[in-house]
Amino acid sequence: MDRKYPPLEIAAPVMFAFVFAVMLIFSRFEPNVEDVDAAYVREHSGEAGYVLVDARPEESYLGKSPRPGVPGGHIPSAVNFPLENLTGRTDIVAGLLSKAGITKGKTIILYCNTGVLSGRFADQLVRRFNFSPSRVKNYRGSTVEWVQDPRNVLLPPEHETGFAEDTESAVFRGK
Repeated sequence: MDRKYPPLEIAAPVMFAFVFAVMLIFSRFEPNVEDVDAAYVREHSGEAGYVLVDARPEESYLGKSPRPGVPGGHIPSAVNFPLENLTGRTDIVAGLLSKAGITKGKTIILYCNTGVLSGRFADQLVRRFNFSPSRVKNYRGSTVEWVQDPRNVLLPPEHETGFAEDTESAVFRGK
């Protein structure tokens, strides 16, 4: 049985167009939010035009360790807006975001424990609330990375470190 295949001059451009179309479709689903590091957070935290947002539940923000090995507490100047608060009617949530200072005219820096929840938050800001991806940043290292540098502190000072009292917990308090 002889099968006839289209000549390469036809098949190659068709295949290229197909791959390009698929990439274009999937790029629509990727908001291209920039990942930032601790130096970026230190530089812009508390600066006019920037809002640092802790996307974790309020108890973690206030100092309770969410699980072993992960400190509670928040980076100074951060506002707390848990990811779970993004559910509900878009107009109501948009009002709550605005009330918290999370507005389209500012650069939003998001963090959580490890950057996963804050990445979801960033995605929601871009997709659901039409924030510009260039104005939304995700601190991928988040609190787990933040506490590894003794220059960085978490508030309140008596936050839970996520470790039993040993030499490792002293590192999390910057001692």
